[in-house]
Amino acid sequence: MNRNTIVKISVALLTTAILFTFQVIPNTFDSFLVSSFNLISGEKEPDSSIVIIHITSEDIEQLGPWPLKRSYYALLLNNLSSYQVKKIGLEIFLSAKFVSQAVYDNVLQREIGRANNVVLSSLAGSLEEINDYFITDSLSFPSPKLINDQIPTGHINIIRNNGIEIPLQISNRSINESAFSLSLAGIHNSYSKMIKINFISGWNKFKNYSLVEFFQLVQENDPELLQLKNKIILVGISDPQLSSVFETEFDEKLPGVALHAFALDNLLNDRFINDSYYSLSIYAFLLFIIFIIIFLKKQKRILSLYTIIFSTSLLVYFLIYRLWFLELAFSFLLIPLILMFIANISFILIDKRNQLTGYYNESELFKRLLSEKEKELSRIQNFLNQSSTQNTGQLLEKIEVLKDDIEKLRENENDQIPAEVSEAVVEQNFSGLVFKSAEMKNVVELINKSAPTDASILITGESGTGKELVAKAIHSLSNRKDRKFVAVNCAALTESLLESELFGHVKGAFTGAVIDKIGKFEAADKGTILLDEIGETTENFQVKLLRVLQSGEYDKVGSVNTSFTDVRVISATNKELKVLIKEKKFREDLFYRLNVININIPSLRERKEDIEPIARYFCEVDDKKYQLSLAALKSLNDYDWPGNVRELESVIRRAKVFCEAGKRSLIQLNDLPDEIVKSVKLNFEDLVIESLRNKKFTHSSINETARELGNVSRTLVAENFRGLSLKILVENNFDEMKSIITISKDENDEVLTRVKSKLDTWLVNIQKDVELNKSLSFNEIKLKLNSKYKNLPQKYHTYLDEVIRHIINKN
Repeated sequence: MNRNTIVKISVALLTTAILFTFQVIPNTFDSFLVSSFNLISGEKEPDSSIVIIHITSEDIEQLGPWPLKRSYYALLLNNLSSYQVKKIGLEIFLSAKFVSQAVYDNVLQREIGRANNVVLSSLAGSLEEINDYFITDSLSFPSPKLINDQIPTGHINIIRNNGIEIPLQISNRSINESAFSLSLAGIHNSYSKMIKINFISGWNKFKNYSLVEFFQLVQENDPELLQLKNKIILVGISDPQLSSVFETEFDEKLPGVALHAFALDNLLNDRFINDSYYSLSIYAFLLFIIFIIIFLKKQKRILSLYTIIFSTSLLVYFLIYRLWFLELAFSFLLIPLILMFIANISFILIDKRNQLTGYYNESELFKRLLSEKEKELSRIQNFLNQSSTQNTGQLLEKIEVLKDDIEKLRENENDQIPAEVSEAVVEQNFSGLVFKSAEMKNVVELINKSAPTDASILITGESGTGKELVAKAIHSLSNRKDRKFVAVNCAALTESLLESELFGHVKGAFTGAVIDKIGKFEAADKGTILLDEIGETTENFQVKLLRVLQSGEYDKVGSVNTSFTDVRVISATNKELKVLIKEKKFREDLFYRLNVININIPSLRERKEDIEPIARYFCEVDDKKYQLSLAALKSLNDYDWPGNVRELESVIRRAKVFCEAGKRSLIQLNDLPDEIVKSVKLNFEDLVIESLRNKKFTHSSINETARELGNVSRTLVAENFRGLSLKILVENNFDEMKSIITISKDENDEVLTRVKSKLDTWLVNIQKDVELNKSLSFNEIKLKLNSKYKNLPQKYHTYLDEVIRHIINKN
């Protein structure tokens, strides 16, 4: 078993272990696949024996208020019974706590008894799974059930777990309660402990009526209602303000009554999602992956085979799900397959990169060339001082070219030298703020003065300047340092979410508020709160914040009681609040409450002397220490840093990654982004082509250049020349004459002829091999021409690809 195979098996095992550990990854992936399959399959028709009567917001306006009088339900049951329906399920929980409904309970009780086919909903408390059974600590029954224990009921509890599941049986002491949908189905097949609902369509595919619409049809004696005979009727609320709503592939707001209608449909037609083989499939897929790795060792067509396996597996899973609604742990197959595909590409690229033979010390070459350029410059300047004015123009032009070359070479030389730490001014680190500028000293002094007070502070400055670090420094120096520091980004939340986040909410304040929530103001009591991006808040929220600042009072969302907090407020913004005040987007009175003390953090371009100490701090922040080259430090100092300290941190982190990959500890120009490195950096091929041009591309120029550049391999020089020539040819759109002039940079016919001869030789050799294999595809021809790539530097392989494609198309 070779090294690559061992690596791939290790990756597969590690990936499986990670997916096991972080279940959210496979759950999300598998849910996405199932949703995609449902959307591809399209909507199916739900069971026609199920009819929904739902109570809309308009119904409540006409019949209300909520809760509706139970006489309406009694009337509804009476009407449905007259149409000989099979079953009636009241998904609405008829709570016994509404005393005002007691007068109507007898009427409803009588109609339930007459119908003798009504199933009411019950509610279980918290659920716990013990030995494959679901146990609840409490079970709440509707008021009619409390009067007549013979009335059938079913619980309407659900479990959200990578989909929506319903426990088919719940136990509370000696009581076993079936699911609402199971009680309506009236079947007792041997199902698993719970079912996962398969939402096969939008809920409006069910035959449905609003409550008022149904009463109108009854009053009109509409013959359409005769079709209700032997149907199962579900009655519930569709008003999203009162009913829990769910999102599915086909509905953004699915009401609870429709959810139970789908559960009933799944039970009647045996088409709920079956995930009983989910765990078993994990092990099966792992074995399959290992089998693939071991038996697909050859790289010749391995990428194509992985693509075929990937596509086929996806298609097979789609068919399995479509036919039997089986949900498998497909993420444990697809994710490792994708990683294996990437691993194989990586191995191929590494092999190709290693094809280039030869070695050269670029640093030494640059030093030698710099010395030669300086000598040539000195010689020409001396000659200019002694010569007539006839050739002055040409000599001055030559001097400028040499000076430009020398500057680039010196920059390359400086890129090999670590920058020494300047001892002129000692840098300081104040609570994470690294600086040596006078501007930041003033900021620190203001922090020290304002921290011990309880005054509100407004921190201003561009994004990335370190406003949160300043806020933390203030808190750590304040009398509240032993209490909490809480930071909130006001721009990251909508107005309603921001209110809930800051002020908290009470249980039942809105849909989804199932428990009381402590707000950030309450959490930060006796401590400090940072309101970042305060300029992004709405006027309505600003009014509520002003109240907190004035009196410490606030109201939790959904609460009628006023709460109090003792908290120091620090706010931060990168916007001009005074401009927003003029534009009526920010309250002036709030501004003065927040801006008792203003701390403005200057941008990094306004305090250039801080760039070096901050960069050095980020270089040394981890276990491994890194240094900056002189050239890299100069580029950092010359850059304007629109993203300030945050951008500088990102650039240093990026450079450290590249250094780690190259097993270096010196950050150089190549490790920095292009927009920071403004000057052009010389490369080995620049040295090669310049030397060949000086030697007029003579027969011996390759050998002479190899010796001149430090006795490097002749092959290395020749292949860099070939690669650069092919690159120029492609960039000139295969205009041979134009490319020859660009390569030679000479108008001498003899030199042009020599370059043309070289280029023609390379192209003819490629053309011969292409013609011998013209019946093959590009990739097959490329494999046949492997020798043409063997010693060519990797960066020129794409240009050779383009040349081969061009010759194929010409033929």
